[in-house]
Amino acid sequence: MELKPQPGMAETSVLERIEGRFGYATDQQHLPGLLHGAILRSRHAHARLLRVDTSRARLMSGVRAVVTAADVPGLNRLGIVVRDQPVLCEDRVRYEGDAIAAVAADTVEQARAALEVIDVDYAPLAVVDQAETAEQMSPLHGESNLLAREAFERGDTDAAFARCAVIVEHHYQTPRQMHAFMETEGGVAIPDNNGGVIFRVGCQSGHRDAEQLADILGLKPSQVTVEATPTGGAFGGKDELTIQPAAGILALQTGSPVLIHLDRFESCRTGIKRHPVSMIMTTGCDRQGRILAHRVDALLDTGAYASLGPAVLENFLDHATAPLYRIEAYSVSGRLVYTNNGVSGAFRGFGGNQATFAVESQLDALAEKLAMCRWRFAESICARLMNPAAGARWCAGVHRRPMFWPRLAPHPSGRPRFRMPVGVG
Repeated sequence: MELKPQPGMAETSVLERIEGRFGYATDQQHLPGLLHGAILRSRHAHARLLRVDTSRARLMSGVRAVVTAADVPGLNRLGIVVRDQPVLCEDRVRYEGDAIAAVAADTVEQARAALEVIDVDYAPLAVVDQAETAEQMSPLHGESNLLAREAFERGDTDAAFARCAVIVEHHYQTPRQMHAFMETEGGVAIPDNNGGVIFRVGCQSGHRDAEQLADILGLKPSQVTVEATPTGGAFGGKDELTIQPAAGILALQTGSPVLIHLDRFESCRTGIKRHPVSMIMTTGCDRQGRILAHRVDALLDTGAYASLGPAVLENFLDHATAPLYRIEAYSVSGRLVYTNNGVSGAFRGFGGNQATFAVESQLDALAEKLAMCRWRFAESICARLMNPAAGARWCAGVHRRPMFWPRLAPHPSGRPRFRMPVGVG
């Protein structure tokens, strides 16, 4: 079936996407001399690396290069906030999926076959798999597994709680979550014949990637070009470097373009996840429903490396103060810890989702104890923030509608086959 553009539709972009003709970074199979890369991942969540022997892999058919930590030409570390993650691990792996070596070969099958004959000897170490006890375990980095601690306070929380007529306290836990974008991580690194490298990759911050890649490859910033191509989904999961460092090192070693594309299993195993959060939230109000006091104690699991964890902690705490509502006093604190549970980082909402879920659940509980309509309760405590008119319109109108008003309203176009969804958020 041939699709024809409608008025106002960007034909080149939209129709190519709909018909599956749109080109992504991993579709660049036509490059002259293209090699395919693959990355050897740790089979242990936490272990010492005693030996990495690549001699058999180097003799495999079609193999053009095999690299380990010793072959990283510059800084063997990456990370947006804290550069604590090895590009290729030297002497220790910290999660199941940590990168140890990389191979470039004529075909994907040859590259993956070479990984199978790389001999790695491990000495397993105690696994830090519980965020609650992480600070008492041997540190994964530096002197402690506590990466960051933050707190926001306003007013005298203890005094405010003493005046509350109703207090609710709950322990909330939100899980780790995978982005599961349709296009898994991938791209190509191309030597530019002047000692530099051009990267064509689905990413979220080309300038920031270029800065890190220059340090990793031991190149001047002017020698690294990142052409950020369209992505088949990212949502924060491609904010951090993914395959770029390994592809760049292999491209410099071979002098040829190198394409790496993670399969779904490897993407799920090694990709950035949403931060799991455990929090105790206590909220109190008077008989009229005015919130007087609010306290939060949260623990976030950032996994084996920091990534954007410190920034996620700050945004989580900001949302945990319940900024949409008027609260007399609050005390909100959180800790961010290292574990061997993969890597957590940027994910749509950036910590705000976990906090908002708990805050709204607290309001549900308070409204129930007060025997108040949930929407009237929200109206009574709604803060007027950046847009007073919008806030007033929401607060004044929400309780006047039936609780279950029709979910589909007439579409503005007037066409009967279309309806406009209606709801409360």
